Amino acid sequence: MKKLLILFTLISASFGYAQDINMQNGTFNRCAPDKFYDSGGESANYSNGENIVTTLCPQNTGDFIILDFLSFATQISLNPDVLNIYDGDDTTANLLGTFQGPIGAFTVSASDTNTSGCLTLEFISHPSDGTLDGWEADILCATACQHIVATIDSTVPTPNGTGFVSIVPGDTVDFSGSATFSDNGANATYSWDFGDGNTGNGTDVSHTFLTAGTYTVTFTATDDNPQGCTGTDTITVFVLGPNVVVDQDIFTPEQLVEDVLINSPCANVDNIVWFTGTNESQFEPNGIGYFFSDGINFPFEDGIILSSGNSDFGAGPNQASGQSSGSFDWEGDADLNNAVGITSNNATYIQFDFVPLADNISFEFLMASEEYDMGSFECTFSDAFAFLLTDSAGTTTNLAVVPGTNAPILVTNIHPFNNNCPDDVIYPEFFGEYVPVGGSPIGYDGRTAVFTAQSPVTPGETYTIKLVIADASDTSLDSGVYLKAGSFDLGGDLGEDITIAAGTARCGGNSVELDTGVATANHTWYFEGNEIPEETGSILSVTETGTYSVEVEFTQDCLSEDSIFVEFIPSPSASPAVDLLLCDSTGSTEFDLSLNDNNVLGGLDPMDFVVSYHLSEQDAMDNVSPLPTNFTNTENPQLIYARLADVTQSCYDIVFFEIMTSDPPVINNVSAISVCDDGLNDGIELFNLESQTNDILGAQDPAAY
Repeated sequence: MKKLLILFTLISASFGYAQDINMQNGTFNRCAPDKFYDSGGESANYSNGENIVTTLCPQNTGDFIILDFLSFATQISLNPDVLNIYDGDDTTANLLGTFQGPIGAFTVSASDTNTSGCLTLEFISHPSDGTLDGWEADILCATACQHIVATIDSTVPTPNGTGFVSIVPGDTVDFSGSATFSDNGANATYSWDFGDGNTGNGTDVSHTFLTAGTYTVTFTATDDNPQGCTGTDTITVFVLGPNVVVDQDIFTPEQLVEDVLINSPCANVDNIVWFTGTNESQFEPNGIGYFFSDGINFPFEDGIILSSGNSDFGAGPNQASGQSSGSFDWEGDADLNNAVGITSNNATYIQFDFVPLADNISFEFLMASEEYDMGSFECTFSDAFAFLLTDSAGTTTNLAVVPGTNAPILVTNIHPFNNNCPDDVIYPEFFGEYVPVGGSPIGYDGRTAVFTAQSPVTPGETYTIKLVIADASDTSLDSGVYLKAGSFDLGGDLGEDITIAAGTARCGGNSVELDTGVATANHTWYFEGNEIPEETGSILSVTETGTYSVEVEFTQDCLSEDSIFVEFIPSPSASPAVDLLLCDSTGSTEFDLSLNDNNVLGGLDPMDFVVSYHLSEQDAMDNVSPLPTNFTNTENPQLIYARLADVTQSCYDIVFFEIMTSDPPVINNVSAISVCDDGLNDGIELFNLESQTNDILGAQDPAAY
């Protein structure tokens, strides 16, 4: 703001800041650090009755003028005093704006299409209505912004398959960014906005996210151009609590299919169409969303949710029982009606064409509903959904069926046994859980277990699939289907890691078949990064723990890569056990079978392996009916089978031994033995005790004792 300081004015005059300019008629070439004032200069007001045109042009060809107004105040009481600013070197150029009154600070810049780079300012004040301070502005010269491409190069932890970073509250994420500049980035600065109110500077930063939520992290590279030219890149960080989160804006339905659901870099997917409440009316809810979770409290980390109401209701915690949305204005779906025999309302679907690469397709899903109530609703009411697969001949199959049956997946046939329900066929083994009001992880009152929809297909043939859900009969009590991200498998991947921790590892000495399912493609297999010679087929049999990878060439332009870690459980080898013999005249007594533990272990660590005893080899193989440590024999002799297994009981070896009793021996009395002293009279002499054996045994068999 201008200040009326006489001393400062005199000093300024004496040193002659000649490059500053007051409003006056003419054209002037100026750049920073020059100032531009109204006609009154730095310390005085402008005058009444002014009509002045000043043109400011840059000093260097190719630059353009930026006026950064630090203050601005003109009279507007009756007839306003105005400043018109034109985008060029005279008043015939485009008018950028008319400024009047006490509007404070603002910035005006010549446009990209202004080849002169000049700004022309026209000031008109009323002849008699009084004046005010006018303005003070910095004159800046700038070149056009260079092209800046900022990129977030890496994060730790790394993003998931959909490009997001997933962590839990209290975790720290390391970010690394860089930028390329079409001209010069020598004096560039770098900044980060973590989306939670915190910021950082530099190309490499770390930030700890304390609260569950969705955060858009923005990386910005800014050059030293006075107008602050920038390039930005963003990444989404999901800080996951116990509840599922639903977002309707991150992905379009097309992106949900191509970037979330489909698990193939060479997927031939097109003709994506979708329908939900918002297709009918802006007042109807959106039944399509993207969900994510911690993968612990909910089986899937992320994926697509399709709902017969507002998909946001699928997020946890369960806010209220009986959530309903949508009206009868939101129509149902005829294909669903024909597939499951209902009259539907509030339909949501995604449909697309695809060409499978392998001879089988599959994807994982589960259903949830507000109709789960541990009462009578789950006996009689169920929304419906279907996954309708149509081949090129027009044959349609519903893939959303109870495994091993043709029964559709419905609330009414998948729930725990319920006394309120009739004696219909139900499948309680496929029920997942009830979710109480206020509970985690989803907003529905209950859900099924995880299902895998699958179907044989012909590679290269075009199929259409329609994923559809709707309310049945009414519009009440919404339901949702959660589809696991990346689980729609068109072929070419090796599946999940095979590990001991996951319970999928095989015993050592066995083999595991890895199969891409794409027999017609060319394959190159690797073990621990080294190519496996002469293995070019779709199936690889492996027997060694390690990482296996494959390159699958579908066409010259389509190469898929995948890897899998395969782990084998160490298989134990049981050492021989010894027979156990006890003396007992009845033929039956108690044996301590654990006396053979160390023999069977043979030096193996008892913390890693378990010994159990069984009456039959089949029981030992099946690990059923183990004998107590102190076992009383029922036969004499009796064969016992010892099972040596790892702690997971997955791998084992079996040996056997006998337990038997024998009658106690009869010890016959024998005469004393006497010999003569050797003459030393020391009371010591050699005796042959063996000479008494036959007399002690009498008629008993020497081989038995």
